[in-house]
Amino acid sequence: MRTVVYTISVILLTALQSTLINYIQIFGIKPNLLLIFVVCVALFGGSIEGGMVGLFCGVVADIIGHGAFGVNSLAYLYIGVIVGYLAITFFRGGAIVAIGFVFCTSIICGLLYYTFTYFMWGDTNLFLALFRKIIPESIYTTAITLPIYFLFEKINFRLGVRKG
Repeated sequence: MRTVVYTISVILLTALQSTLINYIQIFGIKPNLLLIFVVCVALFGGSIEGGMVGLFCGVVADIIGHGAFGVNSLAYLYIGVIVGYLAITFFRGGAIVAIGFVFCTSIICGLLYYTFTYFMWGDTNLFLALFRKIIPESIYTTAITLPIYFLFEKINFRLGVRKG
């Protein structure tokens, strides 16, 4: 049952990411809904479930064209596994921990994308990318985290899934 709910959630979040989120972008910055979802799944389901959902979300993001192909798949896979592993130790604070993980993983994803584009196209201005794209996107993604987290928590409660 969780697989069906997660698949439908990924489809809905991808549709939102590709359509409605374009209308609420601020200075060209959009929140990353799939990253929030991967972090939430990893917090509730652990590293294996987080990694599997992360890989699935990454492939979906790669297919619809968010960044260079393959970068999302690897980034979301590793984020799902690492956050799921760390959740065993740190997940006692609920939404605050989720916000912290989303902010940190969003910055890591942004730096990973920058590194990849640096090696592909030779873009050398790290500070411009950091202060105009990576940090603002991380803040915006973090600001959107709470509604998605609480919705995910309610869905997991109905499915009988416990944290960690």
